[in-house]
Amino acid sequence: MDAGRTYPARSLTRLGQAIKALRRERGMTQADLADAIGVSRQWIIGIEKGTKERAEIGLIMRTLDELDASLLVRDDSQEEQ
Repeated sequence: MDAGRTYPARSLTRLGQAIKALRRERGMTQADLADAIGVSRQWIIGIEKGTKERAEIGLIMRTLDELDASLLVRDDSQEEQ
């Protein structure tokens, strides 16, 4: 089973870039995504820019679910320096 593409998102900015890339790959506008998850387009803009510092995790998860993506938490403590 193919695990799919991975987007590193170790910051809000990178998470936003990943969401934006996925949205575009799915052929969705910001308005389409906002309507699908029940938020404003401004909320999507803030997430994609990485400026929505107090975003509710439930909304992030709904966003990823709508994009058929998931959040992966990886333990980087064992990586070689």
